[in-house]
Amino acid sequence: MVTRFSGIIALVVSVFVIPGTPVSGSAQNHEPLTLSAAIRLAEENNPELAAMKANIAVARGRAIGFWWLPDPQVSLEWEGVPRGAGLNAYEEKRINITQEIEFPTNIFWRNRLATREVESVMYEYELARLQIRADVIDAYTDFISRRDQLALARQRVDLARDFREKADIRRRVGEAAAIESVRAGVELARARNELQMAESDYRAARARLNALLGREADREVAASDSLRYIPFQMNLEAIKARALEQHPQLRLARARLSAAGYERKLAWGRLLPSIEATGFQQNIGGNPNFYGIQIGFRLPLWFAFRQRGEIQAASSELAARRYDAGAVRLRLFSHIEAAYARVQAAQEQVQTYNTELLQQADEMYRIVLRSYEEGEVGYLALLEAQRTLIEVHRGYIDTLARYQKALAELERSSSIHIFD
Repeated sequence: MVTRFSGIIALVVSVFVIPGTPVSGSAQNHEPLTLSAAIRLAEENNPELAAMKANIAVARGRAIGFWWLPDPQVSLEWEGVPRGAGLNAYEEKRINITQEIEFPTNIFWRNRLATREVESVMYEYELARLQIRADVIDAYTDFISRRDQLALARQRVDLARDFREKADIRRRVGEAAAIESVRAGVELARARNELQMAESDYRAARARLNALLGREADREVAASDSLRYIPFQMNLEAIKARALEQHPQLRLARARLSAAGYERKLAWGRLLPSIEATGFQQNIGGNPNFYGIQIGFRLPLWFAFRQRGEIQAASSELAARRYDAGAVRLRLFSHIEAAYARVQAAQEQVQTYNTELLQQADEMYRIVLRSYEEGEVGYLALLEAQRTLIEVHRGYIDTLARYQKALAELERSSSIHIFD
């Protein structure tokens, strides 16, 4: 009995010492899945990201066209054709080619606007990638946590079953009261119920992770990474500074603000005249050697109505984008502050487990086990010590998972890659 009871310490600790141990034999038929591989797989299979990539190509294609002049207009004229005669009886024939030339600054502003629109689509893509990365890290962490909790639940059932068997033997030989056997039976039933809940949580976590990876929900996952403590020492101000420089949400807001500025310039630019140049060849009396050119201007005579409304709308849009950029910055910094606080709190809790709780729980169990073997304490004390030991290790798993998820949220909020 000494060997069997002492084994819990080695079994519980093995959850952390041997990461990636599958909970069933079927998992051994699949290749190990690391966190980095899971992130890459999710990015490859995500249809939203694929659509955004295509949208980037669309925006770039549209931007190319803004440098070019509009298509010229070609027209034919026949004059002096007698009634009832064909067009070949003309006195004068004219071929016109007309090209509209927008004011040069408008062409430049429109191209700048198209460039900012391309940048906006690119930042939207990067923002979606950042979100998917955070979702995968969260789901992968949750899966590992549920896997380890399931291993602990199975160990508890084995120990509760062993206690029940030993209690029945002690009762039959008269070494223990019947209440001890009943209590052992209750403990075994509770352990089995917790095992069922752990199995359900494990399947739910597996289904969520597989959905993000674009796979069938019930496919086994042989996660090779483990929950581990990664000390995080970067200060809050440095995180904010890097986020201000590189976060795609802020870059997107700045690109949209810049685009609104160019749209306003274009609205004012529509008050400038555009040129219409027409070159023509003229055939008079059978002589085709007449050429000419015609220059016209398109004037915004109705600027008090149409262009004025466009300028007002563009100016209002620019103001809205300014407010939006400021709100994005404040909101992002608020998320960073909250995520950083959660990281700090979880980090302190992990350190408490590492420096105090785990050692104390293991030592307490050893002491109570030794006292039980020597007849100094009863079964209930041993049962309580065993339950405390498992609960401490459960809490450690949950705290590690909470810490890793807080790091994932901080990574998403700041766009700083914390996980390799």
